[in-house]
Amino acid sequence: MTTWRKILAAAALLGAGLMLSQCGEPSATVRYRVIATAEVDGQRVEGSTVMEVNYQRVKHSLIGAGGATQLYGEALILDLKGGGTVFLLPVWYHEKTELVQLYEFGILRTFGVKNSVGGLEDDDFARLRQAKGRKPLSPRLPLFVAFKDEKIPNTIYEVDPQHMGSAFPGVRFIGLDIEITDAPVTKVLKQRLPWLDRNNRLSGFDRDPPGKLRAEKDQPLGYKISYNSFFGNGSR
Repeated sequence: MTTWRKILAAAALLGAGLMLSQCGEPSATVRYRVIATAEVDGQRVEGSTVMEVNYQRVKHSLIGAGGATQLYGEALILDLKGGGTVFLLPVWYHEKTELVQLYEFGILRTFGVKNSVGGLEDDDFARLRQAKGRKPLSPRLPLFVAFKDEKIPNTIYEVDPQHMGSAFPGVRFIGLDIEITDAPVTKVLKQRLPWLDRNNRLSGFDRDPPGKLRAEKDQPLGYKISYNSFFGNGSR
């Protein structure tokens, strides 16, 4: 699906969800803290960010969707005690081609909901509303990135969490947890990376010149990344 079609589909889906939310359709809101833990030269360090995801049942959708979501929040900043910084984006690599939002699906699985967003049942919404505690994120990790120079967006590169020591000597990634919270959604990322607040939100990232055609899977990470990769779709 082309980018403009994705945008139109998302807008239609959100609009349908908002209209039907006023008609008594089931919904659930989950406020949660994403907690990353690593070991730096034998000492444990943590970084976290608070996010929120809203789930809504959608009936009679013009595009055939059975549910809608809205995600609020931003990438997690994991500072490694002077040894560098890793940013955990709220996206993951789908078949190494497309960057797809992670937490809408991840929260479902983490708290024991087996259905998809479009197939949520009344019991699923109740389970989400009653979610509590701290659990390891399931079933996959988000995209880990770092910068050779945080002031220059196109110096971005991917970090393998299972081999973090290759990029940051003496560092070992331990795990990523989800903890239910009532703390406010985090808003600090634009202070750390001020270029994310530019009017041209693609500015600074590499792009192929006009007329150059290549498969998305053949593009380096820096050619897929955009402003949107750092935020939930409700916080863009």
